[in-house]
Amino acid sequence: MKILNEFFYLRKSDRKVILTLLCVIAIALGVIFLTGGENSESNALVAADSVPAKRTTRDSFHQKSYSERTKTVYVRTKVIYRDTAFSRGKALTDVEHDSVVAHYQVKLKAGEHIVLNTADTTQLKMVPGIGSYFARKVVQYGQRLGGYVSVDQLDEIENFPLDAKDYLVIENAQPHKLNVNTLSLNDLKKHPYINFYQARAITDYRRLHGPLKSLADLRLSKDFPPEAIARLTPYVVY
Repeated sequence: MKILNEFFYLRKSDRKVILTLLCVIAIALGVIFLTGGENSESNALVAADSVPAKRTTRDSFHQKSYSERTKTVYVRTKVIYRDTAFSRGKALTDVEHDSVVAHYQVKLKAGEHIVLNTADTTQLKMVPGIGSYFARKVVQYGQRLGGYVSVDQLDEIENFPLDAKDYLVIENAQPHKLNVNTLSLNDLKKHPYINFYQARAITDYRRLHGPLKSLADLRLSKDFPPEAIARLTPYVVY
């Protein structure tokens, strides 16, 4: 009672300050009570964190009932290499999964493979270690070669991540072949395995000796050591 009497004897400005502080304290306590101390742990994923994901078609998604679309299911884990709003180890609903697949690139797991000659840039970016830059380089170099005949040809791409080769395979390689007896010097040297001097050696041989029957015909040329002949052989016809 004494405190209350003293309060009313304070100056009006002092009373306003005290009442304002009491209101701020009351509001802060109310916010804490209403939020209930929610877990403030960050849900952001860092690179190489994994979240459950599964593949589903748009038609099958819309054919499901609302309860089926929103139920939580655990599915095979794939690796996602970007930040996402889902916490580590949390099972995704179908709706959440569609959002992840639409915005984040899923990576292959160990033991999974992609056929090198038929893969486009989107598929290549599923390989750990390959992003947009190397995906474009792989496709462009394959086009220049006329198709890959060995995964080891990727070593010829500067700074290519060698571990990525474990996820790539060659199946039924059918490279485009060059007719070394009809193509001009300029056309021959467009191939990555034929430089200007090698193209000139081919055209000189044709001019002096007639059509080539085999690349072995060029074995006496200093421009065609055995390793050059071996790697070019799958790409030529006569």
